[in-house]
Amino acid sequence: MKLNTPLRIALFLALVLSVVASTTLVTTAYLSSVKVDNLYLLLSAIVIYLTSFALIYFLLEKLITKKIKTLYRIIHNYKINKEDFPIKMNEDILSSTEEDVKDWLNINKAEILKLKEQELFRKEFLGNLSHELKTPIFNIQGYILTLLEGGLEDKEINTKFLNRASKGVDRMTRIIEDLDVITKFESDRIELNFLNNNIVAISKEVIDDLEMKAKENDVMLRFNKKYSEAIMVKCDSDKITQVLSNLINNAINYSKKEGYIELRFFDIEDNILIEVSDNGIGINKEHIPRLFERFYRVDKSRARNQGGTGLGLAIVKHIIEAHGQTINVRSTQNEGSTFSFTLKKGK
Repeated sequence: MKLNTPLRIALFLALVLSVVASTTLVTTAYLSSVKVDNLYLLLSAIVIYLTSFALIYFLLEKLITKKIKTLYRIIHNYKINKEDFPIKMNEDILSSTEEDVKDWLNINKAEILKLKEQELFRKEFLGNLSHELKTPIFNIQGYILTLLEGGLEDKEINTKFLNRASKGVDRMTRIIEDLDVITKFESDRIELNFLNNNIVAISKEVIDDLEMKAKENDVMLRFNKKYSEAIMVKCDSDKITQVLSNLINNAINYSKKEGYIELRFFDIEDNILIEVSDNGIGINKEHIPRLFERFYRVDKSRARNQGGTGLGLAIVKHIIEAHGQTINVRSTQNEGSTFSFTLKKGK
């Protein structure tokens, strides 16, 4: 272990003074046995020894105390301010301790940042969940109170308000069901049924189911070309149907008038690449990293008015990852977006 210059000098002085003191003691003891008048030499040796001991103790105590105080100050400052502070310590007997503290700071700083992110995510999730449930609950409460206060007797009001209350219940049910699906995926409690399926046929079924909604929004659903032959993939057909439904439904919600949504398939070695592309309003690049978070919305008011739960893309991500694949997004604001994912080729 390396020693710094002050400590080296102190130890050297200790050694020299100890040798001098010991030699003096021996010499004095010898002389005193011959001549008692030399007793003062013995006292001088003792004084020299005690002085050297006190000096060395003072120097060592000062050095060690200074270093320990510095280490404690570093830890205290980081705990209070969560900031790094410049450390100016010479390499000495406590160098290993200093390095340990630095390592501790680096390791714990990363851990603290991770915990902060998790805590922030938890708070955002609870806040978003509360907000999503609050709207239908308040609406249902208002409709029921109106009916109880006499609206039930009014035939023009009772049916309308009961239907609205029913829609609010349906909305809360969808949120809870979607959260349950995500929870099952995250805890690996969903077993997928992997079979050989024709992705073209699955896509056509989804387009047929959403065609009416697309027409209402003046949007065209189409393939980029005619796929007359089957394209086989290995997947859970129900779950991939849900993926395509969520992506196309999302594209309809954020489409432009007289817009289009296009499906494309590409053969890429052992995989089939599936793309859902549109020429809608697009997504600002700052939102893309968070698109697949639960309840995250690019346009909160618009999406909520469309009746979405804010969980569709989170479910899509979990389904694709459960297939051992990934989903990607590229988008340009006011030009459109493309969601793409791969599936293993089937037979």
